[in-house]
Amino acid sequence: MPYSKLGSIPKPETDGTEGWIEVPEAPEAPEGKEVVWWYPPGWVIRDPKPEGDWNWSQSEEKWVETVHADQGDITIIDAGTTDVSVNLASATGV
Repeated sequence: MPYSKLGSIPKPETDGTEGWIEVPEAPEAPEGKEVVWWYPPGWVIRDPKPEGDWNWSQSEEKWVETVHADQGDITIIDAGTTDVSVNLASATGV
């Protein structure tokens, strides 16, 4: 049996330190699925990650598409035409 410590991905043997527990062997994945270790619950059989920007939701046990907030228009400031002053004494904490 493999061993896990504090939810780590199971390994065939321990490193000799305290805290390792025996966990079940990984199940066989049906065709078109994959097996991954999530702690808890342990071994999970799931669909492979879809193309694109997806993240695994452990609470929902499914892939969810990542939604990026609209950043709006970006304003580029030309440092060559903008006066910038920095008080180095206060910036460095001196």
